[in-house]
Amino acid sequence: MSLLAENLVEEWMNRQGFFTIRGVRDGVAEIDLLGVRTKKGSIEAWHIESQVSFNPVSYVTPLTNERAKKIGKARTTAWKRSPEIISESVTAWIEKKFNSTAKTKVRERLWPGLKWQKKLVYGVVRHSEEVSELEKHIALVPFYEVLRDLCWNEHELFSATGTDIANIVEYYEDCAAVRQRGKSRK
Repeated sequence: MSLLAENLVEEWMNRQGFFTIRGVRDGVAEIDLLGVRTKKGSIEAWHIESQVSFNPVSYVTPLTNERAKKIGKARTTAWKRSPEIISESVTAWIEKKFNSTAKTKVRERLWPGLKWQKKLVYGVVRHSEEVSELEKHIALVPFYEVLRDLCWNEHELFSATGTDIANIVEYYEDCAAVRQRGKSRK
């Protein structure tokens, strides 16, 4: 995910009261964002991965190594996939990004005993059938919802990481609304 989008997603979480850690690594395994907050007397935990692209050329989820070898294509090929191959790719990607032993150990080491909600924040997706398959496994959050929430919802909490960027987006949104009504900000 681009650094700007990652900052905005983290700001979105912080404004909802999450304490966040970004870019947690254990060897080569990396988690984009982890966040915890108290809600109604219990602890809520989110594991967020992000794939924010605005001009995708292929799928979010790559082919498995075995499938790529079998069909003689690169793992990130834009070649049209069958529903079975989409399902296989999504399942393998979910395992790698959320359910692998390494990722589970990292989460457990940081905050033992929590039940993690697994979410993907995504931008433009080239193949809607991939989104349908992803929804079977994890919660999906379109990036425009993150931006909408940052711009339109009142928040009591602000972080330092993404506040400036969120303010720029909010400023643009205000300017666009004024221009649509035919009035100048001056």
